[in-house]
Formats: sequence, structure tokens, C-alpha cells
Amino acid sequence: MADLLVSYPSLAVAAIVALGAASQWMAWRIGLPAILPLLLVGFTVGPLLGWVNPTDFIDRDLLFPIISLAVGLILFEGGLSLSLHELRDTRGVVIRLVSIGAIVTWIGGTLAAWLLVDLPLPLAFLFGALIVVTGPTVIGPLLRIVRPSERVANVLKWEGILIDAIGALIALLVFEFLLTQNRNAAPAQTLLLFLRFIVTGGAVGMAAGWLLAWILKRRLIPDYLVNVTALGAVFATFAIASALTPEAGLLATILMGMVIANVGIPNIQDLLSFKEDLTVLFISLLFIVLAANVDLAAFQAVLGLPSLLLLATVILLIRPAAVFASTLGSSLDLREKAFLSWVAPRGIVAAAVSSLFASKLLDAGVAGADALVPLVFLVIVGTVLLGSLTAKPVAQALGVAEPDPQGFLILGAHRLARRIAKFLMARDLQVLVADTNWSNVAAARLEGIPAYYGSVLADRSDDEVRLSGLGRLLALTRNDEANALASLKYARTFGSQHVYQLAPSRTGSTRDGLAMEQRGRLAFGDDVTYDRLDRLLDQGAELVAQPIDAPRSNEELAALGDDTRIPLFLLDGEEGLELLCEATGNQERVQQVVYLTLPSAETQEPAQTVNRQSEA
Repeated sequence: MADLLVSYPSLAVAAIVALGAASQWMAWRIGLPAILPLLLVGFTVGPLLGWVNPTDFIDRDLLFPIISLAVGLILFEGGLSLSLHELRDTRGVVIRLVSIGAIVTWIGGTLAAWLLVDLPLPLAFLFGALIVVTGPTVIGPLLRIVRPSERVANVLKWEGILIDAIGALIALLVFEFLLTQNRNAAPAQTLLLFLRFIVTGGAVGMAAGWLLAWILKRRLIPDYLVNVTALGAVFATFAIASALTPEAGLLATILMGMVIANVGIPNIQDLLSFKEDLTVLFISLLFIVLAANVDLAAFQAVLGLPSLLLLATVILLIRPAAVFASTLGSSLDLREKAFLSWVAPRGIVAAAVSSLFASKLLDAGVAGADALVPLVFLVIVGTVLLGSLTAKPVAQALGVAEPDPQGFLILGAHRLARRIAKFLMARDLQVLVADTNWSNVAAARLEGIPAYYGSVLADRSDDEVRLSGLGRLLALTRNDEANALASLKYARTFGSQHVYQLAPSRTGSTRDGLAMEQRGRLAFGDDVTYDRLDRLLDQGAELVAQPIDAPRSNEELAALGDDTRIPLFLLDGEEGLELLCEATGNQERVQQVVYLTLPSAETQEPAQTVNRQSEA
């Protein structure tokens, strides 16, 4: 197999792409960050089986520049998710984490590597710098699984992106110091490099961001060229900044993304969609390639009790020390600080930069450099595995995870969705409507309804849509397939029992073509379609609550509906609310049924109007 892949480099590249896609699918199925199966596959086909050695079909002088460009794009995509308004309450904590926290981690990691695994002190300084970073490629999936409080989530997201540039800067300074021949001049050269990194990365990144934003705002290029132009701009920005100062492209691409994210680009949704697809591809390729490039003998040489003690020290001592030093005097409570101390997975920047620097140090004949990459990868795997398996129960035990959220994420912001959203908000339930139609979103916001403009099916929405207080999905669009896909996606977040969609309106669509496990529960019954509800609204229907005199099954409650009224929600005596759906069973505690009903429809009991909102 190894000889075949070496003989046909295109086959090797195709195999890596296919393995990356399979690993991403596996991560989605088991609900873990993709880095774990990607690293497992990379170690298996590389060091263990010897099938793939990236340097056999890609020249090393070309491999690492490609890796660097890919990392730059990943960080740019991360910068696009950073909205400054998220930092209103936690700005000070984030700033201290990427400054004081970074220094504590650097010094602590240095001492641990020097004392526990006998890494030479200069290399120990480099190791300490490399483990400063906490990768956004891992933090994002963890936050979606754990769903911590908004403050904690914002701190982790911002730290995970900004710390990449800080960690890379510290590592670069140590690396250049190691290669400096004249030790007397080393401090001055290091300080100069630091200033060049900050000035170059900041100036090039900000200028590139403003220039691209100016072009996109004025629509100086056609829509079909926006993505290609943006990709070229990102690569050019990274290359120019890195040519002026080594690794300054990392800072430049982050700042470029932040500028574009905060100046209001009209067509940013298409740009985000394109970048997220490339990011998934590059992450898949990078982790497999970097893991496959690890030397098995070097990894075996460092793996043992001392290295495991090093990992434990990083997790149990160094990270908590960094967090508590950075949060002194902040508004974060002890439980939030404890959770921040527990979650610090390392990601792609640590893997890429350690591989690049170790390769150059080995070429320069620096003794002990071969142990650097295995130790960094051990920290990556250990912190990611620990975070993936324990972050959610730890968050729940500490009370920083959202407690039994009852609010609704509503797919659609049309008049039906807005009417239902207003009814739910009147009962003190949190609501967020989402739509790709800007006029619908604008109308919702004018009515005071929180609204997201974009597709919740896109991966970028995982970072942009805040699910705080939301525990149920109600898919109300006319598109049956979109409803089913959204239900499948959020079944992993909310649980399959809490995702609802309208009954399909077309024969052969979701109703007949998809099994129950491939869609959400049918909201309001299996014969309540979008068109049926919309016709009632055209006739002036309102949401009305009617008392019932005895417990009834769902079938009996659904039978109360006709062409003039449709039962939607069930209210009990303890302010609880449930949807009337396809599930069966007696509703013992139900005291009222909420109908969408015409004003002229007769009711058995005096009806109470729950909500009436003029349509925009």
C-alpha cells in the first residue's frame, strides 16, 4: 500500500481527502470534535501502518507553506465569527487570558517540560509557548455540545481565536532566539522581532480587512467572484505579512476577519458559507497530514509516566493557575472560573507550528528537537479527549450549563412564525426566529422578536446562533425538506423529543419519503400543514385559549379541530406549555387548549384571546 501511494501521489491525496471526509462524518455521528478521529486516522495510516508519509509525495519546502496558508484561512474564518458586542461583559477577562494567562501557561509549561521530561531548557521554553494556544477548531464543537452560559461561551470562543496569534508569537520569539548565533545580540533581536510582528500583522491585517470590506460594500465585483476574491485576499494578506515578519500572517488574518465581521457587509452570508466549507476541508487534511508526519520512534521514546505527568500538570495545575490569575477581580463566579480551568483543548495551530519549528530545528542540528512534536501532540490529544468526554457533565455539575431550557428556536420568520413567537414570548418563553428572507427578519425585529438572518443549516450558524434558554425547535417553513433537515440537525442538540416540524404538504415528500427517525415530530398533528395554517391566517384567525373539562388523548384533542380552528398548544395549571403533536397518550394535566381559530368559530366555553398581532 505504501509503495502504491508513493508511486501515485494523486491517489495518496485522494485517499487523505476521503479519509478526512469519513473522519468528519464519524465525529458527527458520535458527537465528538472532529480532531479526535482525524488524529486517530492520521496516526494509523502514518506512523503505525506506514502507508502515508506526506514528505514522500509533497516536498517539505512546499508542504509547510501550504499548511501555513491553510491555517491562515482557518484563523480568518474564526475572525469572521468575532463580533465586538459579545465582549461587553467579558472584555477584561479575555484580554487578561490572552496576556497574563498566556504568560502563566508559558512559564508553567516550560518548568513542567524541563523538570518532568528532561527537555533541554531552551526547547522547554518553546514547548511552553506552543501549548499556550487553545484551538477554535475544537472549542466551537465543544460549546455546541455543552451549551454553557453566554459569558463562559464568549470567553472561551474569543480566547480560542485570539490566543492562537499570541501563542504563535511567543513560539516564534523563542524559536528565533534558539537559532540566533550571537547570544549577546539575541535580546535586542527578539524585541525587534516582537515589535515587527505586532506592527506588521496589525497593519497588514487591518488594511486588508478595510480594503476588502470597502470593495464588498460597494459591490465593485460581481457576486460570483466574491468568494474567489476573498480567498485570494486572505492568502495574499497572509503571505505579505509573513514575508515581512515570520508568522505575522496569523495575526493579520485574524484581524482581517474581525474587521469584516464588524463593519456590516451586505453579502457576508455567502462569504461565510464558502469559507466554512474550505475550513472543514483544510482541517480534515491538516490534522491527518500532521499526524501522519509524526515520527513513531520519537513518539514511543517520549511516551511514558513522565510525559503523562506532564499532561496532568498542564491540565490540573497550569490551566487553573492561568485562569484564576486572569480572572482576579472579575465578575465571573467560582463555578465559571472552575469550568474555564477545565476546558482548554489545543488545536490546529499548536500542531502546525510545532511541526514546522521542529523540522527547522532538526535541520539546524538542535539536540532534543525530535521530542517536541510528540509531546505537543500528546497534549493536544489529552486535552481534546478530556474536554470531549467530560466538559458537559462538568458544566452540569458546576451549574454553568443551561438548566432545562424551554424556549423555542423557530425556523421561519413569516407571519405565522411571528404570530406564534409573540404568543410564546407572552408566556415568558425565550424565542429566536431564523429566516433567510430579510424582509421577514426585519418584520420580526420591528415587532420586538429576536431574529437571526441566515440559514440554521449552515455550519457557521453554530457559532452565530446563541441557544441560551432555547431547548426546542419548531420548524415552520413551507419547505418540507428544510424542516426535516433542521430537525435532524437540532435533534443532537435539543434531543429528538424536542424537535418539531410541520406536517409535509406534498405527497412523496417528508411524510412518505422519510422515516420518523429522519425527521422531527409532527407539530400540531399529522394533517396540519403550512398551507392549512396560512389559509386560516388569511381569513383573520387568532390564537385563542379554551378550557377543557376532562383529560383527553392527543387524538381526541386533535379531533376538536376543523376548517375554522386548529389546536396548537396545550396549557396546564402550572404554567407549562406543550405542543399538540403526533405522540399519543392522555393529557392528564391539560386545562386549556390554544387554537388558531376564526373569530366566528363557535367554542364550547368562553374563549380568551391569547395573542393578536397586526401583520407587518
